[in-house]
Amino acid sequence: MASDDFDPGSWLDEISSLYRKADPAHDFSHILRVCKLARKIGQEEKADMRVLLPAALLHDLESKKGLKSGKEPSGQASASAARSFLQGKGMARDRIEKVLYAVEVHSFSRGILPATLEARILQDADRLDAMGAIGIARLFVTGGAMGREMYHLQDPFCRDRDPDDKRWNLDHFYRKLLKLEEGMHTSAAKRLAAKRARVLEQYLQDLEEEIGV
Repeated sequence: MASDDFDPGSWLDEISSLYRKADPAHDFSHILRVCKLARKIGQEEKADMRVLLPAALLHDLESKKGLKSGKEPSGQASASAARSFLQGKGMARDRIEKVLYAVEVHSFSRGILPATLEARILQDADRLDAMGAIGIARLFVTGGAMGREMYHLQDPFCRDRDPDDKRWNLDHFYRKLLKLEEGMHTSAAKRLAAKRARVLEQYLQDLEEEIGV
């Protein structure tokens, strides 16, 4: 298929198979949610969908492997895998590079401010899926797979200590999730993030009422 005739729907079955072994927080359902958010934001921001949607579909191809033996970050590993896929689809080289750039810089952990609109939108969409009700679900699914404890018994809400989300699930709110709203780039994402941030905050209030301190 020529790149000018790009139809992401025609790729879905093939791409879904590439995520078959992904961890539950980065599986194909995550990809579809991010793609939906990216489309919504991209339409409002007048982004190039021929760059944005392929990037959304391919952005976590290697997330299941985390850091590879060569210490290559998952965004870079996913970009490498995406290059092969897009070349096989006959996408133009300049467009491939734009897609790969968005994939490579999307990760929260890398802390990169994207230079292109499409990369900023992908970053927004990916981070939105870490917020709200679905973000809470993904947090605890990941924590269970990692064997983390639910929360620090003496200080669950990190009032007198630095958060350590390698040991406690709840600490991930303070290490990442509650910081995401302020980092949104686009107007549409900022509106969505404000709503999802309220869900996170309400959850913590409800949890504190249930478990005490």
